[in-house]
Amino acid sequence: MPSSWSSSLRFELQFTGENINLWGEKLNAALVHADYAIAGWLTKALSGHTTLTTANAGADEARAAMIRFTGGEGPFTVTIPPVSKAYLIWNACAGPVTLATGAPGTVTLDSGDIAWVATDGGAVKTPGYGGLSIKDYVAAAGFSQVELPAQLANDGKYLKTDGANATWQAPVAADLADYASAIQGLQVALAVAL
Repeated sequence: MPSSWSSSLRFELQFTGENINLWGEKLNAALVHADYAIAGWLTKALSGHTTLTTANAGADEARAAMIRFTGGEGPFTVTIPPVSKAYLIWNACAGPVTLATGAPGTVTLDSGDIAWVATDGGAVKTPGYGGLSIKDYVAAAGFSQVELPAQLANDGKYLKTDGANATWQAPVAADLADYASAIQGLQVALAVAL
């Protein structure tokens, strides 16, 4: 019976008694692939939608533990293999990158995002709570406590609250009336601390 391949990382699985006098070479190749799957970085330049490469016993992009995508504004879709795997993804593109396996359930990372993603061979997910990604959960939890007024047409204004209501206000001199004494108080506090 010939060797076979592991389903997720495509390592060569030796059949008993096969590859006599070659086992060291075969084992070293598998260990190099294991090292890349656990701690390897791939930098992948995107200029359009793409699929990560896979190869039994050979070098492949999808085996990498961590991937940094670079490129233009996109948006880009990157298809990963439909097998169980976790990745650390850094979107260094100027626009969003969506990770998909071809099955329902994708993850979209905004420019600059760094996130863990995982797939069970179908849906792609990020860690989170209540069905939301951590990013969406924090945004929902943080802003569910505060009702902010609309930002549209409020350029150059600041948010002011009276303890119960928040409103956008244009800066006025009265808002800065205690600025000099506040700065002096900070200077005294700093001098005492030193």
